[in-house]
Amino acid sequence: MARANDFALNYLAAHEAAGMTRVNLAPILHRIAEDPNYMFGQELQQLGGQCPIHGDTRKEDYEKVVINTLLALLYGDLRAHITNRLPLSEDGHIILANPPDSPHGLDVADPAGLDAADPDRMVGFLRDAICHLLDAIITEWTIKVMVEEDRCRTEGTITELAAACFVLSQALQNSVLHSPSGYDMMSITKTGSHTALHVCWNLVESAPLLRPDLDAAAYDDLARRSLKQILPLSMGSLGMLCQFMAAGRIEADDHQAIHPLRADQLAFVYDEEQDVILLNAALIEPTAMVGERHYTGCPAFYANGLINLYMEIVLALAARYGIYQRLQGKGAGLTA
Repeated sequence: MARANDFALNYLAAHEAAGMTRVNLAPILHRIAEDPNYMFGQELQQLGGQCPIHGDTRKEDYEKVVINTLLALLYGDLRAHITNRLPLSEDGHIILANPPDSPHGLDVADPAGLDAADPDRMVGFLRDAICHLLDAIITEWTIKVMVEEDRCRTEGTITELAAACFVLSQALQNSVLHSPSGYDMMSITKTGSHTALHVCWNLVESAPLLRPDLDAAAYDDLARRSLKQILPLSMGSLGMLCQFMAAGRIEADDHQAIHPLRADQLAFVYDEEQDVILLNAALIEPTAMVGERHYTGCPAFYANGLINLYMEIVLALAARYGIYQRLQGKGAGLTA
């Protein structure tokens, strides 16, 4: 039997074994809340004052603390924006549009076709559609933040949102980690959003694989109770996240979030005694880039309720389109 905290403990230990120290962004965000001028200070540029700086500390380590702190700060506003802008029908269902160039050949306006679609095709279609919907909302949010910064610049005023956008833009332009690839606030946010949705879908899809023959309400309850067991995945480094997803067979070769969970996945296990889905701690291996000393975890982890919001979106779509019932019998369950 696996304990509920086995994954988190082993995950932290693996980072230590790889020679990495966690920089917790929560106290840095608290400092900014007390004094927004902290964003412009030297301490934020020096690992937020949390860790001793070694002579061989990579520039990338300094960058990730600054960039992820500012993203986490901005993501509080992103969560509110998604909540306000998510299109809902009169009966409270999320309104989806057909994703462009979709390989699934389905149409949201064709209920009969959706009902007849095989499970993986339907799940892939929903994954694709919600990624595109959130991409559009994130684009709108990014424009809103940039307009706020431009307004403040013109008026000679400043807001926390505009300041965070300005400092983040400067950090990204000078980043050895992001500037070569042209990553900006919008592209980073969309990529992270896809990853969060992918993991949430995987949790939902794993429930009927690991625990067959429940009703929809029981699956919804199981997924909700299990989310806190999955959240430690977002606390780690990008390298460790990628390593675990590859070892667990939950990352496709093209790294796209539209692919349904494989029946032979190894990442999720069901613990019968605790009646929760856990992450498989046996798959963790220490992983770090050459010279990497520090990690922060995903900025969305520090934005209160953002990952939970993504989970609520996935749960709503799973219930609306009968995903749990469709996936019955897809594969044999695994127990811890």
